Amino acid sequence: MTGDDRESFFQGQVTNDLSLLQINSGQITARLNRTGKVQSFLFIAKLEGFLLLLCPEELALSIRADLEKFIVMEDVVLESLSEELWLRFNSFLLPEVRCETFFDFIFYGLNARLVFEKHPTMAIADEFELEKIRIQNGWPKWNQDIDNSNFINDSYLNEIAISYKKGCFLGQETVAKIENNRGAAYYPVILKIDEKEELTSFLKKDFLISSAGEERKAGTLLYQAGSLLQALLFRDFRVVGRKLILKLGNKNITAVVSDLPYYKNTLRSEIALELYHLGVDVFQSSNLNMAMNYMKRALEFDPTLADAYETLGVMLGRVERYDEAINWMDKLLKINPGSVMAHTNKSLFLMKQGKIEEAEAEKSLATVKSFAVFGQEAQVKRLMAEEQKKKEEDTIRREKMFQQVLEIDESDTIALFGMADILFQRKEFNQAINNLVRVVSVDPGYSTAYLLLGKSYEALLDKQNAIKTYQSGIMVASKRGDLMPANEMQSRLNQLVVNSGLI
Repeated sequence: MTGDDRESFFQGQVTNDLSLLQINSGQITARLNRTGKVQSFLFIAKLEGFLLLLCPEELALSIRADLEKFIVMEDVVLESLSEELWLRFNSFLLPEVRCETFFDFIFYGLNARLVFEKHPTMAIADEFELEKIRIQNGWPKWNQDIDNSNFINDSYLNEIAISYKKGCFLGQETVAKIENNRGAAYYPVILKIDEKEELTSFLKKDFLISSAGEERKAGTLLYQAGSLLQALLFRDFRVVGRKLILKLGNKNITAVVSDLPYYKNTLRSEIALELYHLGVDVFQSSNLNMAMNYMKRALEFDPTLADAYETLGVMLGRVERYDEAINWMDKLLKINPGSVMAHTNKSLFLMKQGKIEEAEAEKSLATVKSFAVFGQEAQVKRLMAEEQKKKEEDTIRREKMFQQVLEIDESDTIALFGMADILFQRKEFNQAINNLVRVVSVDPGYSTAYLLLGKSYEALLDKQNAIKTYQSGIMVASKRGDLMPANEMQSRLNQLVVNSGLI
């Protein structure tokens, strides 16, 4: 896709926000019709001078025809490509491979790089394993999980392929109304069963659960990947951590609800930190080479992890490899010029080498930078004190406002809840409970009030009332589609039940 108007044109035609893309990066997006039904979904990438669109082969002709209908006066030219495509997963951990045309994006929930040539270092992925990852991460397939009879709200595309804040696009008004109301009635989740039981014969079929003394349709099983089932689940039961008894023919299967993706996206910095701690543990067991490999691996994931540079230097210093140790301290100073320990360690290593003058110079630099650190700490403490004062003043202002409202209407639920929140923060839990009981008596559908009420009972160590409150609140919140408070209440309920020895 070329032409001066290519980006502005596509921004109004697809669901995701193209303006967020950097050069050589891509995103999944979708095309809707005027009624909000999905016409197709695809990847779109921004490259220097043009856009690339990647879609299922069976949709290529229809997508092009659909888009060309809307090109009137815009300078946009579409050209079909027929080239061999390859994906590299986690390419930032592989040796740099130069390729004239590439873009980075998320594929099936994995970091991926699309390239137009196969490199000798590229390992071939296991397609069966990729399909398991697709199921566990919820990514749909066209004409298998979603087609043009579905709203985007009905699939995991609603999480990964749409921006409700970017401005107008075809079908936006309809899908935004669904999103802002209660969302899809049935939506994909993961159901985790205790044991791997073969349920292939029940896939693509509805299942029942017992609720309020009667059996009712709860959803449809879609896929099985070991002990994980992907299913469309009705909103009343779509609460993370909730235990359900699925009725599948003559089978009763216990399952726990989990949202998608099942394996949550982990930040590269979090992986780096885990590798760093593994390296520290291995080093303490005197395996230097393995420990250093963990540290270097951590830096591949996060080159800004200062502790890994410092620890590598210390490790090398222990075995008297001082030149290498000093080199790592120099690398640390490049990413953190204010590091006191980098200069302190360099001073120590130089002293061991008999370079007294250089060691003294590094010691002086460490002293100077330590004074700067103390100054920064004092400034941080001052700013924190100012922020705390602002919060206290804001709390007083809110309290006066809520009290004025309650003088006019003592049953105003917003004011009652606001006062309860202030009382909870002040650890005045009994008074908070009094307010919250009044809130739910006036408005039994006030889901966040149940959450705060349960927390208040927990703070007073009244586990029984907390459990009852959360059970009631989960029912209310799930029926209203308030999944954030419902999920938090379910998590707290599960923890309380476990700690109370009730399961």
